Amino acid sequence: MDEHSTQMIQRYFKEYYFRFGSRIKAPSEIEHREFGYLPFGGMMTRHLAFKDLGDLRALLVKEAPAGFYCSNSTYEDPSAEMHLKGWKKAELIFDIDADALNQPCKKVHDVWLCKGCGRKEFGLRPETCPSCKSNRLLELPWACRQCVEAAKKETFKLLDFLEFDFGITSSGAKIYFSGNAGYHISVEKSAFENLDTHARADLADYLSGRGLSAGVLTSRRPAAGDPGWRGRVARYIRDLPEDDPAFAKSQAFSYEKRLFEIANEFSTKQIDSFMGRVISDNCVHIDSMVTTDIHRIFRMPETLNNKTGLVKRECEKDLSGFDPLIEAVALKEDDRNAEVFVDLSPKIELGGDSYGPYKSEAKNLPLFVAVYLITKGAAKLLGNSNEKLPLAREPSKSP
Repeated sequence: MDEHSTQMIQRYFKEYYFRFGSRIKAPSEIEHREFGYLPFGGMMTRHLAFKDLGDLRALLVKEAPAGFYCSNSTYEDPSAEMHLKGWKKAELIFDIDADALNQPCKKVHDVWLCKGCGRKEFGLRPETCPSCKSNRLLELPWACRQCVEAAKKETFKLLDFLEFDFGITSSGAKIYFSGNAGYHISVEKSAFENLDTHARADLADYLSGRGLSAGVLTSRRPAAGDPGWRGRVARYIRDLPEDDPAFAKSQAFSYEKRLFEIANEFSTKQIDSFMGRVISDNCVHIDSMVTTDIHRIFRMPETLNNKTGLVKRECEKDLSGFDPLIEAVALKEDDRNAEVFVDLSPKIELGGDSYGPYKSEAKNLPLFVAVYLITKGAAKLLGNSNEKLPLAREPSKSP
């Protein structure tokens, strides 16, 4: 990001924190949390501690950082070096990223960039650049509505696991749109907060179906009412449509006939293949590193994501009706525009409207759209002086 664009983005962030800093709430036991922030163009600063919310909000307005983070762990001394902090406990955190779900639409809206010759095109990254044959290629993911909806569907799957396999009701889990292309789920004040890294890894493996063998299909007949994965496998087989390719030839439509065919007529290769499908369709695709790392700091709710300019926003009511492409826009009521040069951008939906696709063209766009494209690395602000920055209205009072 060039300096001119960076200045505009930082002023946008500063104005957001000035106007809406009151939305940022203190985490429980704030004095035992570690905080950190990433300045624009700088290195991460960690091991910060705050005793009250006022000081935290004041830092956000003063620094307007690219990212602001808070630990899911509590410590005896959060400002100390990691080995001296004195870990106490940590909330369970799950990260669901739309990009990791590999939706078919990625081949339409994702972009690849050749570091050798600079060629940039839509589509999945090829093995080598068609122009210069270099293999030094970058993949630049984007997220469309289909991607965001897929992440929401995955979040519902996780909530189902948490409730029926771990006894964590929906009221015990907080759901946040990450501000980019997925969701963060936080489980607070649960029986799991004292789990160490290894136990959290086991939990992540369970959600991912890792280690689940085909024996669940052949060793003992699974029933739909069984707890855990056995019941999930049974219900999946039971609810497959009549024309499912795995049983279409034999017309094994009933659950009993399907189980018999799997156990007696499927080859070992067919059983393994079918079991892989069962796991893939039923597991939750989470970033296990996020769940297992008890010393990570996470983007704080109601702060801005430096990769999009969108808000990490809590879904407090109905997840099914939550539209992050509208509700996570930071200054969506703003009527200011910005002139930008867009290098390459797919069609995007934001704030209730659609924009693009754009390729090597200057556009006058709503400010929040311009911020989104600049932070995605797809555009730069036009103009040569700070006086022409679109954010001309300076805050007149402190929050």
